[in-house]
Amino acid sequence: MALALLLAAFVIGGLVFIHLYNRYARLIDERLSGQIFAHPSILFAAPEKVVVGETITPQAIARELRQAGYSEHQASPVGTFRLAAGQIGIQPGPSSFHSPEPTVITFASGQIAAITDPTTGLEMPSYRLEPQVLTTLYNRRGVKRQLLHYRDLPPDLIHALLATEDRYFFQHGAIDWLRIPAAMYRDIRAGYKEQGASTLAMQVARNFFLTPKKTYVRKLEEMLIAIELEQRFTKQHILTLYANEVYEGQHGTYAIRGFGEAAKAYFGIKVQQVTLPQAALLTGMLHGPSLDDPYVHPHRALARRNFVLHMMRKDGFISRAQEKTARATPIRLAPLYQESGDAPYFVGMVQDELSRSIPARQLLSQSFHIYTTLDPRLQAIATQAVNRGLKQVDALLARRKMHRVLTAHGWRWVRWVHKAGEKPEAALIAIDPHTGAVKALVGGSDYALSQLNHIFVVRPTGSIFKPFVYAAALNTALDGSSQAITESSTLMDEPTTFAGGYQPANFENEYMGKVTLWQALEHSLNNATISLATEVGYNKVVDLARAAGIRGIEPTPAMAIGSYGASPWAMAQGYTVFANGGVMVRSRLIYAVKNHRGVEVIRDHARATPLLDPRVAFLVDNLMQSVITHGTGAGVAALGLNAPLYGKTGTAHDGWFAGFSSNLECLVWVGLNDYHNLNLQGANSALPIWAEFMKGALSLPQYANPAPIAPPPGIVSLTLDRKTLRPVSPLCPSSSGKTRVVYYIAGTQPGGSCIAHAIQQFPHALARGVARLFGHSSSAPPPPPRVIARYPAVRAPAAQSLAPPKPAKKKKGFWGKVFGIFGSKKTPPRN
Repeated sequence: MALALLLAAFVIGGLVFIHLYNRYARLIDERLSGQIFAHPSILFAAPEKVVVGETITPQAIARELRQAGYSEHQASPVGTFRLAAGQIGIQPGPSSFHSPEPTVITFASGQIAAITDPTTGLEMPSYRLEPQVLTTLYNRRGVKRQLLHYRDLPPDLIHALLATEDRYFFQHGAIDWLRIPAAMYRDIRAGYKEQGASTLAMQVARNFFLTPKKTYVRKLEEMLIAIELEQRFTKQHILTLYANEVYEGQHGTYAIRGFGEAAKAYFGIKVQQVTLPQAALLTGMLHGPSLDDPYVHPHRALARRNFVLHMMRKDGFISRAQEKTARATPIRLAPLYQESGDAPYFVGMVQDELSRSIPARQLLSQSFHIYTTLDPRLQAIATQAVNRGLKQVDALLARRKMHRVLTAHGWRWVRWVHKAGEKPEAALIAIDPHTGAVKALVGGSDYALSQLNHIFVVRPTGSIFKPFVYAAALNTALDGSSQAITESSTLMDEPTTFAGGYQPANFENEYMGKVTLWQALEHSLNNATISLATEVGYNKVVDLARAAGIRGIEPTPAMAIGSYGASPWAMAQGYTVFANGGVMVRSRLIYAVKNHRGVEVIRDHARATPLLDPRVAFLVDNLMQSVITHGTGAGVAALGLNAPLYGKTGTAHDGWFAGFSSNLECLVWVGLNDYHNLNLQGANSALPIWAEFMKGALSLPQYANPAPIAPPPGIVSLTLDRKTLRPVSPLCPSSSGKTRVVYYIAGTQPGGSCIAHAIQQFPHALARGVARLFGHSSSAPPPPPRVIARYPAVRAPAAQSLAPPKPAKKKKGFWGKVFGIFGSKKTPPRN
């Protein structure tokens, strides 16, 4: 009877085992056949350009190529390179962003001496390296992972894993039978389930198929699945599954899965570059990713790392000397929320844009290669400039919050505590004004705390809107207006009541009286600017601004001084009109998208719209250069920038600064989330951030030494006496403080010459005669130019003067000039 029962139990147990085995076999087939992990799309930065004469070493370029996926010793689909004496040869592969033509870069004295195409022998002035990986798009569950192969795992990481998780992984089968009794003994002594005896194969079974709850039933299921895994896969395959799936903590807004993503998140490097102490830290964190988080609990993380090093030495993976050196190495981490180094606001915008043309499920699983416009070096400069600038703004706000209170000990100065909503925020966007490529973008102070992208926050723009008023005014030379307004035309800056009873005021209620256009913009004079908009016509200003993409404004006096709202994104795009010779370029984030087969599915080209005649755009640029050299933006030079730059400050509720060089545009906004008034001028809040960013950008080869914006054909210049606003005569003082070079559209420049200084020395009539003898006519200027385009202007022929030809006159001799001194004097028109 007993034998029968034993036999029955054996048969039943066998049937149960077969049933469970088949059940888990099907489970494994469903989960691990085909594509095990979703292959998320990869975002790449813009290709970095190296130029002849740039100071850089072959090793530095090799490092860039390795990070982009190039290989030196074995074939790579991205490409290969070869280092030689004073040279590096580059061969792009089939998966490269570039064409497959090879390149050889030669070095001498620490600089690039030549860039050559070895197939043709032709030399090139520059070469674009393979784009660097920015980030991967993580899935809808908030998991981020970088997939690894077994060959990607460094030996130190494998040894650390074996020493702490499964010493004899490569020797035993699915189950380490010798560890089970020891684990059970510890559980009995503890009185609860404390010690596991799970092998790496069993942990893979748990991570992929089971819950983390510790029970004996789950342990049995682990064992069954592990046996099946060991029969189907190699040890290396199982270890790779483990390395890609392990949980390594929470970083910002996403969960870190796998050693590949963990190496990037905690150290900012690829897993292949992990050192012995770093491998021990990553392995030690598996014990408790939250408890041993090196950012939150550095002492616990250090102790756990050193324990792993001890176990590695104990098991013979490292020597005692290696352990001692590694233990003495401090933990060096990447900046907290290294996600910001990936430009998270930029990445979010790229995802939003791609979602309009690629379904989200495909985007997160089919491994698209997305080539973006972002420049990683500019992005790092932008992030640093915003962080430092916001600290300065915080300090200014803190000083502003000081107030006196009466205490038992007398009057004391007390600092108001910032409210939660009063933390200043900032946004920065940098654009190539000729292509619209967004090179750097910061949407806030801390993405981990707030994902609100301030690039799209609509706020009153303040005075950075004023260049559109001046552009519409200067366009009167071309739009058929009866009177052409020029840089030297005058305005009245005084308290004024405008239409609807609107009574604006200048900063600190200071007025300058009669001023020129250049003075009005230099000093950002509100009343003078509104008077100019009134003379030009509000609708002309609004038409230009709306054509440039600035919506939501109305033709009212307040419009002229930026009282209507716009986003930093819209204003930055609008400013390309001035930085690009009158042509607005649509801002773009993506160059191209390729699918997993390398086929290009999206190509985003620059889209340009001519809005202003290039001569008008140049005149506005000249005014904005004066803002930086003599006006409200003069603080730029004090911060160490002496390149030819153009810009405008803005102050409303918030602080603004928008400006550009000939090859890079940048806009900065600083304000408060709760829409309270920042009570700081743009020159004190946004300008320092802009200046620090531009200073860093100008230190990079591709942005260094920007050329001044040259006047296009059809522009003439005159040196005017600042007091009389007339062309100087030989008797006028030559000091720069007394004169100014002023640019005009040909045909609108004033005639005659300054005689004020001659009058101080000669009788009035004699002074006019002297002026004529020196060839300066006091006759009226040519009539206004003929109309060449209605507003908005298009590019028009501009190489010749627009004044109608005059009949030839017989040239007077000496006595004719003398007797002509006492001729009639004509009254010059308004400048």
